[in-house]
Amino acid sequence: MKRFYGILACVVWSLLMCTLHAGTPENCKVLVLTERGGQHGEFTDAALKWLDGFARVHGFAVTEVHNTELIDREFLAQYKVFVQLDYPPYNWTDKAKAAFEQAIFDGTVGWVGFHHAALLGDFDGFPMWHWFSDYMGGIRFRNYIASTASGKVMVERPEHPVMKGVSGSFVVTHDEWYTFDKSPRPNVQVLAHVDESSYVPASDVRMGDHPVVWTNPKVKARNVYFLMGHHKELLENSDFTAMLGNAILWAAGPANWFPRFRVLVHYNKEVEEAHREFAYDGIRFFQEMTIGDGLAVDTTSNLADFNDEKLRSYHLVVSLNDNPGRTPEQREAFRKYMEQGGSWMGFHAAAYNDGHTDWQWFVDFLGGAVFSRNNWPPQPAKLVINDASHPVAKAMPASFISPMNEWYQWKPSPRERKNVKVLVSLSPDNYPIGFKDTVTEGDFPVVWTNTDYNMIYLNMGHGGRIFTDATQNYLFYNALRWLMRDRF
Repeated sequence: MKRFYGILACVVWSLLMCTLHAGTPENCKVLVLTERGGQHGEFTDAALKWLDGFARVHGFAVTEVHNTELIDREFLAQYKVFVQLDYPPYNWTDKAKAAFEQAIFDGTVGWVGFHHAALLGDFDGFPMWHWFSDYMGGIRFRNYIASTASGKVMVERPEHPVMKGVSGSFVVTHDEWYTFDKSPRPNVQVLAHVDESSYVPASDVRMGDHPVVWTNPKVKARNVYFLMGHHKELLENSDFTAMLGNAILWAAGPANWFPRFRVLVHYNKEVEEAHREFAYDGIRFFQEMTIGDGLAVDTTSNLADFNDEKLRSYHLVVSLNDNPGRTPEQREAFRKYMEQGGSWMGFHAAAYNDGHTDWQWFVDFLGGAVFSRNNWPPQPAKLVINDASHPVAKAMPASFISPMNEWYQWKPSPRERKNVKVLVSLSPDNYPIGFKDTVTEGDFPVVWTNTDYNMIYLNMGHGGRIFTDATQNYLFYNALRWLMRDRF
């Protein structure tokens, strides 16, 4: 009876949310992507039969598709819940991948996935979908109990809406129990795990920590993944169907309000020590902004992450101490990202280029700027605001003393380009600047934007003192908010 009232409460609440959000309950449409036939065919058939009955009772309309050909942003926008019913995370069209990634991040559709939906790796000639792996907690498929086994599922978060009315522990029979290269726990919220000592028959295929139900709270979409989903008997398990019903109703509810945007911070571990020091301080600076979940910040020191699939899932790329591309493939991916509406915030060595760089598009992207010389040793400098009306300069003083830095001078100066707006410059009051390497004259832009793109470059970035000045940090905050202005 307790379980009945728990599920009833979820039903009433969800239908009310559908009515408020979409006008009428029949607007609560569920898209089901199915894997028909094969070893999971009987489970899929049984799940669809159960889902059809559930939908009739609770006023949902169900649409089934067998592949991703129809899926794009407009198609997904029709649905409140996307059920990935054992369909694997490969053999998707690029259009469907991009639409799904954006919908999950923006929270325009809830998601419920089963079993085969986390078969992450290189299968059937398809490379792993890295975004989906990250979404599932950064995991890769490793093994499974091929002969199937029963196992006891232990609920960890009984207070979660997906677990309303579900027993504290229950047995699932005839499942394959996937294992992964690592536990997703550090990157997701685990709702339940399997007690591997309870397997019947016993199995050496184990993970140690083995989550089987979890949700990713780092996206706006309500989402839940069930590792179970191999045998049709699962739909005769009242605890599993209680979770399933709860999950669909919960996923149909309003999206989480956060995060507003997603940031990828890139740095290089192999550069000189002063640039590494800056990068580690920069990572802390951006990660501290995640307090309150206003934005999600991921970091990478792997330039292989600069590919179309990875970059398209971020609203902003921050390059701390290295430029955004070494190989032709990485450079092309970054170019496409920016030309298709991406955003970039580069510091100091991120813009370094000389006669050996051989990346003309990047030189043009920077306003034609090519490194010419710098002061040495690093020292503080007086900076002046060139355009007080620009949002990046909001509430900034006309000039301020910036902490110790190695200041780059560029020839030609980006100021010469019509599509470049210089916002901050080194004051001539500093000349001569430097002792070993002295700069005595010339134009010295420090912060600028190429107005053809949503980008900003800031020359600060040498050593461990860059983020010690509140005035300069305020400039950085303004720059970040300006780049993300469309999401506030």
